[in-house]
Amino acid sequence: MADVHVYVNRPPDREGGGTLEELAEALRRLEHVSGVSVDSPGNVLAVTFEGGRAEREEIERTVREAGYEVSRLSGRSDVPGE
Repeated sequence: MADVHVYVNRPPDREGGGTLEELAEALRRLEHVSGVSVDSPGNVLAVTFEGGRAEREEIERTVREAGYEVSRLSGRSDVPGE
């Protein structure tokens, strides 16, 4: 299992509103994601997933497709070689 914190920039048309929870739901639908928690004031989603680099890239792609920008990733990985 790996954990990553995804820090996002909200586009101006998404300010104010529960849209980070909608993004969390999109991430929860990914097969390899087992959990997502949201810190709306900090614009951070904590994502627990199985896999490595390819799965992390799919998480980033899902964030971008939802209309957000990934400002940075921070996390811990238990995957050998990661």
